[in-house]
Amino acid sequence: MSNQFRMKILTSAQIREWDQYTIAHEPISSIDLMERASLCFVQWFVHNHPDSEIPVHVVCGNGNNGGDGLAVARLLRDRFYEVHVYIYRISVEDSVDFDINLGRLMKYGDVSIEFIHDRLPVIAPQGIIIDALLGTGTNKPLAGMLKELVLHINKQKNTIISIDMPSGMPAEGVCTGVAIQPDHIFTFQTPKWSFFIRENEKFCSLWTVGNIGLHPDYLFQVNSNTYYIDNLLAKSIYKTRTRFQHKGDFGHVLIVAGSEGKIGASILATKACLKSGAGLVTACVPEIGREIIHETVPEAMVVCSGYQCFSNFSSEYFGLTLGIGPGLGTHPKTVKALSQLLSKQDHPLVIDADGLNIMASNSTLWDFLPANSIITPHPKEFDRLFGKSEDDTSRHTLARNMAKKHAIYIVLKGAYTRIFTKYGLEYINSTGNPGMATAGSGDVLTGIITALLAQNYSPENAAVLGVFVHGLAGDLALSQQSYESLNASDIIDHIGKAFKQIQAIL
Repeated sequence: MSNQFRMKILTSAQIREWDQYTIAHEPISSIDLMERASLCFVQWFVHNHPDSEIPVHVVCGNGNNGGDGLAVARLLRDRFYEVHVYIYRISVEDSVDFDINLGRLMKYGDVSIEFIHDRLPVIAPQGIIIDALLGTGTNKPLAGMLKELVLHINKQKNTIISIDMPSGMPAEGVCTGVAIQPDHIFTFQTPKWSFFIRENEKFCSLWTVGNIGLHPDYLFQVNSNTYYIDNLLAKSIYKTRTRFQHKGDFGHVLIVAGSEGKIGASILATKACLKSGAGLVTACVPEIGREIIHETVPEAMVVCSGYQCFSNFSSEYFGLTLGIGPGLGTHPKTVKALSQLLSKQDHPLVIDADGLNIMASNSTLWDFLPANSIITPHPKEFDRLFGKSEDDTSRHTLARNMAKKHAIYIVLKGAYTRIFTKYGLEYINSTGNPGMATAGSGDVLTGIITALLAQNYSPENAAVLGVFVHGLAGDLALSQQSYESLNASDIIDHIGKAFKQIQAIL
């Protein structure tokens, strides 16, 4: 896929370099760039909190994030908000742009400004707190008065909004100390690494990215191995169909899934595969599932293997695109049949669920897994495959290494599903919601990705577009459901709408 469509996730150091590049090459002064960023925040704030009768309490440090806060206070004052400013000097010296904005604000003479020394401020319970203490430069746990101030803010009943980053949380890695726990973050230009880590959820459960117009040339030049899967990237991957194409152009999928008591998994994967554009889909199920598939998925063909579980595999299906594992079970006959299948397969395939559990218990199967295959574990399945990780960060590092070692693509499912490629690249998905943590959701994802692989999407693109479509379908389904009521069939019912939404992206 073209690099121009991939939003890069950058480190805090790279973002600071981007600021400096913009200042030098636009060109623009640093104080004017700060004004532009602050105006971007204020426009969002006014749109989402239009009642200017509600007091706004801006808590600032004396660095550039504090400078943003002072500019925000001035711009909100100009829009007739009642603004109160609290300043805690974290460093011995103020940043240049902080001092400029402090001078601009003090000239008004009608904005309350309180300097915090050895006593915590009294903040009225009414109104909104804007956190502008620290930006992306935090690299060690807070201590002393600053720590006490952050804890004090967290205890308030007010709505809290952080500018760029929650103060105290690092831009990369897990927060190991105290940090602001905002209701919302308004971050500049790109999401930050730490937003996507499970251990940081209480600090960044809701965030919005504001485009402050940093120079695009820097983004094309800077190196990053991590990308954010957004609308533009999904649209760049999506293939438009032509009038004279026919079902033979869109591949033939074989879904190897289901066992006694788990035929539903085969139904979900097969339906999702058909809804995602595969030209032909055959469900390979045990004999006890034959009639169930015929009755519930009439568009699919059916072949049988064994009576209660998958126990043999015909060589006539080796040329098809395979999706393996949902509800498959781990019967010894199934283990043997899967081993035989993999030993004779030379095309990339998709493996999920019990297919992965079998591989976790039979490490020799890695020797037979075709290069460029896609595996789709959730964290516990991943740990069974590769060993337990102490946190998300270490699990992601291990996934990156295993994808390169085995020349495969790992789709690590979760709140922000991640894709690790054999080239060392990482993609973080933007779609999906907590309601999708439900039985059968992973079976649906297997069907979607396998369908795209059959349509000659590269394994990388099949995985990237597949997780985006899966999450988007879940988001669209949520408009008619709650987190509690959303189920896998709802996701399938909205796959078509998800593709239509991608088609409509300009």
